[in-house]
This record gives sequence, C-alpha cells and structure tokens, in this order.
Amino acid sequence: TYPSLHTRVVGFLSDTLREEGGYEYKKSLVGTIVSLMKGAPETIDQTLLQLCEFIEDCEYTSLSTDILELLGETGPETKEPARYIRFIYNRIILENSMVRSAAISSLTKFAAACPSLRPSILTLLHSSLRDEDDEARDRGSLAVKMLEDVIAKRPY
Repeated sequence: TYPSLHTRVVGFLSDTLREEGGYEYKKSLVGTIVSLMKGAPETIDQTLLQLCEFIEDCEYTSLSTDILELLGETGPETKEPARYIRFIYNRIILENSMVRSAAISSLTKFAAACPSLRPSILTLLHSSLRDEDDEARDRGSLAVKMLEDVIAKRPY
C-alpha cells in the first residue's frame, strides 16, 4: 500500500537529506518529501518528525524557515501537536535570528490552534523577549502579549 511505501521512501529521502549536498539539492528533497506528505495525509505525523530531525542540523536558513512555517501550519492539526514543540523551541535557542523569528511564529501558531499548549508555549516564548535581534524580540513580544490576553480571558 502507499502509506507503507511512503514510510520507506520518506525514510530514504530523509537519510539522503543528512548526506552532503548543496542547497538546491536539499531544497528539492524537502519539496519532494512535502509533496509526498500532501498526497498521503495519513503520513503527516511521520513526515513532520523527519523534517524536524532535518532542521536540527540544517545549514540552510531558508530551508529551516520553510520547514518551520510548514510545522506552524500543519503541526497543530496533527494527533499529537506537542511532540513538535521541542524541535521548534530548539531553533529559538540554537539558531540565527531569521530562524529564531520563524520558530517564534511557528510556536505562536501552535498556541493559537491548541489551547492546551498555550501556557507551556507562553513560558517558552518569554525567553524571546531578551533576544538580541529586533525582529525576533518584536515577534516574541507580540506573541507573549497575545497569549497573555487570551489566557486571561479564557483561563481554561
């Protein structure tokens, strides 16, 4: 069946992503993985986890930000959205300002869509208030303010 074949194909493509290769090559691999995921929605969880593993060591800012955007749009609708939070938060701690900004936006999307995760995400986003980059700090500030307002209005 396609989902079982998908597991092997995405596994192979993900392993290939970890090998040496230029930006265009890796961008093409990520695009293929995302296309396969969109063609088989039942494989979203496994595919997103593979992409999360890739951004742990991704050397290309634009690929990391694209994957973080995809995570922010798709991750909250999965069966276990909390499983992606650690991967996203690690980008806030360990990456350059553009990736940190994208990670803050991604976490904000999770908080907007998953009320049960809001308090935890709010705690994580507080660290972005001290970011050295204006854009990351501004995104973090806006997200924290929005979450504090929402939590105050609907604490449960």
